[in-house]
Amino acid sequence: MVTDSKHKDALLTLQKAGISKTSQRLAVLDILLKATTPLSVNTIRQSLETKANIDKVTVYRILTLFRQRGIIREIASAGGANYFEMATLENPLHPHFSCRNCGAFTCLAPLPFTQAPELILSKDDYSIDHIEINISGLCACCHNATKPQKTMV
Repeated sequence: MVTDSKHKDALLTLQKAGISKTSQRLAVLDILLKATTPLSVNTIRQSLETKANIDKVTVYRILTLFRQRGIIREIASAGGANYFEMATLENPLHPHFSCRNCGAFTCLAPLPFTQAPELILSKDDYSIDHIEINISGLCACCHNATKPQKTMV
């Protein structure tokens, strides 16, 4: 009997998406459901080491299937790495920030995109499938580390 609520959520999510449940898919989905920030493939694989022995290709195949079925979103960072997060009502589309120095990748608060209808409707020949906002720069720690230190005389 399944007692963990996140595991129940994973089972229900796979069922709603029409994906057969396997231990490998459940393990990857459990990790994504518990994540508080988007995860890289390497982070997912490191988390899997204690749960299941899944090779990198299988992880990519699972993530591709989840993305195709609308369970997760894939976000490309300015540094070229891809991150994955749940695509749920509790986690609506939102911008992300990546630090060009330390590589930290964080979620920012959702922004109202009130002019989206005008943008979309003004172009008759556009067929928009995806809108993504990613911001890069220096996180607070890296920014503070690069500030010159004031010396007291």
